[in-house]
Amino acid sequence: MIRRISKSRKRNFSPSRTQVDIQFESGENAYSDPIDSCRSLVQDVVFERRDCESLSPQATELFNSVTIFQDEAEASWLLNNIHSTTILVKVDKVEFSINGNYYLKENQPCVLFLHGFGPARNWTNWIKLAYQLSQQCQYSIILIDLPGFGLSSGRSLDQTSWKRHGPEILIAVLSSFHLRHSVSVVAQCGGAATTVRTINRYPLWFRGRGLIFSNSVIGDFGESKIGDFEKNLTKYNIHIVVYWIPDQDHSKYCVAYKRWNKLRVTGFRHLQLIDLDPAKQTMKQFYPA
Repeated sequence: MIRRISKSRKRNFSPSRTQVDIQFESGENAYSDPIDSCRSLVQDVVFERRDCESLSPQATELFNSVTIFQDEAEASWLLNNIHSTTILVKVDKVEFSINGNYYLKENQPCVLFLHGFGPARNWTNWIKLAYQLSQQCQYSIILIDLPGFGLSSGRSLDQTSWKRHGPEILIAVLSSFHLRHSVSVVAQCGGAATTVRTINRYPLWFRGRGLIFSNSVIGDFGESKIGDFEKNLTKYNIHIVVYWIPDQDHSKYCVAYKRWNKLRVTGFRHLQLIDLDPAKQTMKQFYPA
């Protein structure tokens, strides 16, 4: 049975900017090594995943949009295979409610999608890649709203607070699906920055995987000393491709671009920087929704 609702074009994905009161019924510790989860528990990071009984109204309305999903097969697959969830995360004494949607199949590699920073950024930005990756490339997929965006909590918090805990939030999200293998990441801007800091703290989650970044503006790499990030990429065989479309918010003069470009010049094997022409390529290639 295909889930259908009225094909209204009016969509509002921006909730109230308030911090919710989170009540944990039970909790598990996140882990830093998916291959050895029992012996790599992170004691101050607790999660609880609560799957919805049905697809969320937000996702249902989106998938029924004939403007975005003109292919009936794609819309039908999304409506019948994507699951909605809420992941409660506590880092030290700071609590977050993370909105997510996912499709998981046993023994498939998994991709975590992370949006960028901006007023219209949320998990839906990447949804047009879900069907192709799952059906054509046989990947499981996880899409979330980062804290302070979409339907996740955290808008009332100082951004520096959740950014500081960003790596712990990501491993809690991944741990909540009880994954026993490392993951790939597709991320834009702030989502990519959060991933970089997570690689520096918990590299085993990305061991042997390929990651794709778009306009990954990063000020603080979260390193003990400059060069630790590149050492982690090499040690854990992590490969990253960075696509860059310059605009007023993503200048080639920023710290991250200069670092990526330096790695390109020196021939560093684990990161590839690709410049795109803004006159020919647009963000619609990355955010078709």
